[in-house]
Amino acid sequence: MIPITLELTNFLPYKNPALLDFRGIHVACLAGDNGAGKSALLEAIVWALWGRARDGKRSDDELIHLGESEMRVAFTFELSGQRYQVIRQRKSGKRGQSLLEFQVYVEDTESWRRLSEAGIRQTQLKIDELLCIDYDTFMNSAFIAQGRADEFTVKSAGERKAVLASILGLEQWELFEHSARDRAVALTEDVRVLEREIA
Repeated sequence: MIPITLELTNFLPYKNPALLDFRGIHVACLAGDNGAGKSALLEAIVWALWGRARDGKRSDDELIHLGESEMRVAFTFELSGQRYQVIRQRKSGKRGQSLLEFQVYVEDTESWRRLSEAGIRQTQLKIDELLCIDYDTFMNSAFIAQGRADEFTVKSAGERKAVLASILGLEQWELFEHSARDRAVALTEDVRVLEREIA
């Protein structure tokens, strides 16, 4: 996944900053005082893609800029030569509302085509499927959060195994194993039938 642009509205310390354009940037270093909003930029990307705060504990409403009632993050990225956009919004309150929009850019028409499903959960599954990574795997393999460098090592053996299996795509090999086992059973039965016919 190659980031292209990030647009924030009322997300953590950012009220309405200029569009952050990653094009032409190959390596970046974020530097500044504590609390300046460096981590918030990364957290905005994570929230846009997976709808979860970096620490996994904060509610969406806690991410809204102080004094505001709604926020929006639009993240555009490229994957396998195709451009995608995820737009996630949250309105706070007793009847807080969330919105998730997933789009792909169509070169022929120079416009965005909607990929969103009927609900947020189904749309999220579609995003996870495209990225081939879920929130937990991303946070344990590609994102070393401030004060949580030991995230992976403090997990139980079973949890570490699940994270590694997801990173390495081992579930695909399980499908191959099941397919091979089913084929072996079918061939064994074919051999038995043939042996009976020969006898």
